Amino acid sequence: MATADRMEIIDLTAATPSAGVQTIIVHNERARGADGVIRSFRVATPPFDRACYWAAYQKYDSMAPFADNWPEGANRIQPLAVTSFQNLTPHGMFVLLRGAEGRFLALLPVVGPRCMAWFESQDNHLILKAGNLGTGPLDGETPILAWACETDPYAACHAAWGAALAHPTVGWSTRWRSEKPYPEAFRYLGWCSWEQYHGAISSDLLVEAAQAIEESGLPIRYMLIDDGHLDEKDRQLVRFRPNEKFPEGWAPLMRFKRPDRIRWMGLWLNFNGYWHGIHPQNDFGGLNEHFMEVTYQPMIQEKNCAPKPARIPRTGYVHAVAWYDAMIGAARAAGFDFVKVDNQAKSLRFYMGTDQPVEAAASNNQALETACARHMDGLINCMAHNAVCIFNTRIGGVGRCSEDYALGKPDRARRHLHNSYGNIPWLGQTLWGDHDMFHSNDPFAGVQMALSKALSGGPVYVSDAPREFVPENIRPLAYDDGELLRPLAPAAPLPESLFIDPFSEAAPYRVIAPLAGGAAAVCVYNLTEPERPVEGWVEPADYAAAGAMIQPPQTWAAPQEGLIVYDGRAATAEPLFARRSFTMPAFGDRLFLLCPVREGWAVIGRTDKYLSPAAVEVLRATPDELLVRMVESGPLRIWNARTSRVLSSEGEARAAGGGLWQVALPAGRRGLIVRLSASG
Repeated sequence: MATADRMEIIDLTAATPSAGVQTIIVHNERARGADGVIRSFRVATPPFDRACYWAAYQKYDSMAPFADNWPEGANRIQPLAVTSFQNLTPHGMFVLLRGAEGRFLALLPVVGPRCMAWFESQDNHLILKAGNLGTGPLDGETPILAWACETDPYAACHAAWGAALAHPTVGWSTRWRSEKPYPEAFRYLGWCSWEQYHGAISSDLLVEAAQAIEESGLPIRYMLIDDGHLDEKDRQLVRFRPNEKFPEGWAPLMRFKRPDRIRWMGLWLNFNGYWHGIHPQNDFGGLNEHFMEVTYQPMIQEKNCAPKPARIPRTGYVHAVAWYDAMIGAARAAGFDFVKVDNQAKSLRFYMGTDQPVEAAASNNQALETACARHMDGLINCMAHNAVCIFNTRIGGVGRCSEDYALGKPDRARRHLHNSYGNIPWLGQTLWGDHDMFHSNDPFAGVQMALSKALSGGPVYVSDAPREFVPENIRPLAYDDGELLRPLAPAAPLPESLFIDPFSEAAPYRVIAPLAGGAAAVCVYNLTEPERPVEGWVEPADYAAAGAMIQPPQTWAAPQEGLIVYDGRAATAEPLFARRSFTMPAFGDRLFLLCPVREGWAVIGRTDKYLSPAAVEVLRATPDELLVRMVESGPLRIWNARTSRVLSSEGEARAAGGGLWQVALPAGRRGLIVRLSASG
């Protein structure tokens, strides 16, 4: 490889608040080496004091830091705070620099129809590489890098993605998150089989689980059947029908689908057939004409696995469509309403050594989306953390944003929380982040996981054995019919938390999400390893960042009368005029709700729910009266320190101290309008 000082330079040192896309023009060029690289560049950037760098298998990865699984990525892209470009984890997907004078530079390697780009480092220089990862030629113009410089970090992230999406070879392959429909099933509470049972599922076990879910009284509206049902041999798919553990197929489970109970059924499928592809001796008949023979190369973690022959779709959209339409269509015919498709990122590995791996993997992602749009009511992308997957999500709007949740494992819990939020600045521009399942009975992080799922805005699904649910951790997520209380945009790190290492630094990790009615939720974490006290805080300036992930980003201004901060743990409220600090001695979280004051009133909302302000719509506020509509009635809490008495049209209002008023309302009434009067 050429030394860094001999490479072509992409010079962004003089970047002002602006954005752009770097392209290259190639004329029938092929990679010079086995790595599939066509061009390499040194990216010259302005000076910076800190940066956030996103790549797979970084410093704190619990499986294999610096694992050589390129170009897979799985679901293990992680943000890492760095102070230089020295020794970066290879194959980076996004960089955000914090420079002088309040300027932020976002850098996004871009994927085109046949070419992808990524970051590496050399001699403390940021290197951008681009290629098709294969042996075939590239020809024509292709984008390789989008960039944006702004005075706000989230504006920079959004503008960099905007520059990429404006390019004609990118805009057709993905869209903004806000432009995609959000599946109805994912607006409700669900259950998934994986973390409790892993692959040890059967028809009898799932039928028993469905019965127990119904008997629990919890409003779980869908079941997601995870791995353990596919008919495979040697980790390669043989046929679409379920394996011998399901002697009657899916019929016994489908009998539990009812409009007012378990309304939807979801099925886990593997993007490549199964973990090692499609078996050469299979029952797919004429579909085999759309397959090609490849050699499965084991991942670094598969130490006892030898290379073996496999089949995958042939390069070309027509072949990909044939395969994915059949796979997804079979799930629909069996009665499933949505799918969770895993292992997309490995598709590139299967095509390594062929002519056009990037094109082949992109075609597969596009064909999957087409099939899901035709047959299904929803899609969760899982283990899709490479750039080809992310840049080919024009229809699907939901994707895993972190590695798997794991029950009762403190180190995994900390990293899962950090990475789920921390990936949103780059992944959340085009997708709602799926924080994965959780156990409500997790003795270490059950409450923290439940709250993080609520803040995500993505799908929320528990994974306990159904007779071991902890209802007090689950019910605050949803209304009585299972509908989730959701933020207006995914929760994301507050600006200073983008550039810290919350594991090694004695600093809080703070995230924020926008809620209906101009409210915001701030959650503060102690994620230190080993545990030590940190000083957390919430302050008025946080409110400005609440709209960072709304599209386009918004800078929120507090109303003239200011904000009330509601402490969810202490159940207290007070005006927020300055920073409010507190000590967090060990792992844990603290939830604060920032509620605007209008005409002397602030609505805390339905306080038996995590995101309580989302449950209430303010219809009118005057100094003497507040009129609200509740999505579903329940315990209502409001703040008004100007009055000595509050009267309610629907129930008794009692003083709760510090200007808080608790209103007792009939439970479970949809659309209930409540009139509150200040008297005295």
